[in-house]
Amino acid sequence: MTRDEDRAMPGVREQPSPGERQHDLLTADFAASGIDTRRFGFYDQSAFLARESANPSYLAQYGEWVMTRPISAEYEAHVRPTVPKLTRLLAKAFARYDARGRCVSASCMMTRMLDRLGVWSFGVCGSVILEAPALGLRREMQTIALKPGPLKITGHAWTCAPPFLIVDPSLAFQHCDPAFARLLPETVLAEASARRFYPSVEDCVSEPVRALFASAEGWRDPCLHHRLDPGLAGLWRTFPPREFTASGLRMRFVPVAIRQPAQSLAHIELDAEGRTGMTVWNSVVAPAFGMAPLSYE
Repeated sequence: MTRDEDRAMPGVREQPSPGERQHDLLTADFAASGIDTRRFGFYDQSAFLARESANPSYLAQYGEWVMTRPISAEYEAHVRPTVPKLTRLLAKAFARYDARGRCVSASCMMTRMLDRLGVWSFGVCGSVILEAPALGLRREMQTIALKPGPLKITGHAWTCAPPFLIVDPSLAFQHCDPAFARLLPETVLAEASARRFYPSVEDCVSEPVRALFASAEGWRDPCLHHRLDPGLAGLWRTFPPREFTASGLRMRFVPVAIRQPAQSLAHIELDAEGRTGMTVWNSVVAPAFGMAPLSYE
């Protein structure tokens, strides 16, 4: 009997998938805490913040809820044009203001704006490895690294908005070698067709950190990333790392943590000139989508 025949038989109900069952369990858990999952941005609700305060990794449950949420044909028809359009708009805004090294701001803006546009999403922080084998180029942005300066952060940030598992408007505006700059796409969008892979220590830990441990311990531990971040294996079961190639550039995205913005768009900084996410929304995004501008309350 085929699945379609099974659906057609009266009195026979198709069993929910593991993802749907997990989504139902998460929804019930949120409801038990007084969290209303019908509202976009419910990670801002006081009940959610209370749970997160007691358990900082609680945001991963929000991400899993978004990942396992069933996607109707109507919702997918809304998401598929909306996410690429917003990604292009943000990329153009970052280029216009020369906002380099602002991947966290880009991810925070993206999730806040998608909430307003009726698209479920969450932010991801992690490691990104870029390789162009034909040119002998490699660019590493690991989360476990020595910080190059007091204002610098390690790793990279992007957004997940199913069915788009990697949404990144800012990769081209990270500090890269000019040879890489010519290869980087204006925006990055990847779906489930992007291959899963299991990261190595080189994908997660920078060479200076690996060298420090090797010098102290007398050997190079291939599992050092799991020693330094024991939660990685569990996280990757829910949010698998993905890799894909575009224009000769291989990109490897390795999630390390789920993150959501604590600030409103008005307080997400774009650049040192004082421009914010609200600036981008009012001047670029709202007009493009026919939405109302924002103002300070």
